[in-house]
Amino acid sequence: MKRILLSCSLFLVFSLLAASLRAEQRFVYSSAGAAVTVYQVDIESGELTEIQKNPGMGLTAITKNQKLLYRVGGEEIETYQIQKNGKLRSLGKATTEARGGFLGLDKTERFLAGSNYGGGSVAVWGIGEDGIAKGEPVAEMALEKAAHSSVFSPGNGYLLVPATTPNKVFQIRFDEKMGTLQPNDPTAVPGPTGEGTAQQPRHIRFHPNGKIAYTTLERELPGVGVWKWDESKGNLTLLQNIITLPKGFEGAITTADLHLTPDAKFLYVSNRDLTDRKAVTGKSSIVGFRVDDESGKLTFIGHTHCPQVPRSFAIDRAGEFLYVAGQTAAKLEVFRIDSGTGELSSVQMLDTGKGPNWVLCVTKP
Repeated sequence: MKRILLSCSLFLVFSLLAASLRAEQRFVYSSAGAAVTVYQVDIESGELTEIQKNPGMGLTAITKNQKLLYRVGGEEIETYQIQKNGKLRSLGKATTEARGGFLGLDKTERFLAGSNYGGGSVAVWGIGEDGIAKGEPVAEMALEKAAHSSVFSPGNGYLLVPATTPNKVFQIRFDEKMGTLQPNDPTAVPGPTGEGTAQQPRHIRFHPNGKIAYTTLERELPGVGVWKWDESKGNLTLLQNIITLPKGFEGAITTADLHLTPDAKFLYVSNRDLTDRKAVTGKSSIVGFRVDDESGKLTFIGHTHCPQVPRSFAIDRAGEFLYVAGQTAAKLEVFRIDSGTGELSSVQMLDTGKGPNWVLCVTKP
């Protein structure tokens, strides 16, 4: 009798798990060709099927509850509702003169931040109680040209803005109640220097432990930096500098985007082959690293060839698939992540509109 009850219990558990997996829906959002395209994901294979195309290209950010998506581009901020079927419904647009080369949400999700690459500044926009972003910035701060990304710190007390040409990361105090910005002391931390090193921080991501940060180092040699983060002082300290130039490669490569898997077991960095800026094929790759549990330092896994000039890529919330947008190739490639080794295997390649520049993933229960 006990065996029968145990078998029935196990059958019920597995049935509920299977039902839960079947009920889950995943979606990928890609900005390309003057549109934000919505793809539905096959949960088993990771393959994509286009289900919607929305006019208006730009950089995007998604709230933690995955109910709202924001787009900044073309001197406007647009707020979308992410519906249960994954499709987007516009809630309104706001005109803005402030530019955004990256889009970040603070932890309260009452503010958006965007860096202005050409103007060398950063702006913070407010979000109303209805979730709709406003066009007039709450705060703006002049920095230096080539300000690339704008990411709030784990404690939400700072806004970090890496800038490539001046080779530094700006460390700015952020008031999460008012959305205002104030210079920290020091106002910035210098990037790596010296012959044979990767330099010029571009994008920054934080480890879930809140104590480690990672930056792509765009050039002189392409690479990735590992930093210690002190939230109490708002200060970064460099711990590790790794070159991502493939052995024997004599062309020009720069890094762009980087992401951790949700369990922080692996980190991936995009290598962009810019030897011929007009070439639709080349030696661009996603570079994989294993993350040390305690120190956060990186161990090289390998290069995986991907569509030419991967400006942006994303990892789904299950840590199973990685989606890469090749900006020059106008392609979106799907990779499966090996949970044991971190190695990537190609699943699917799709054509996109011209110049894909942003990819995000959503999982709906």
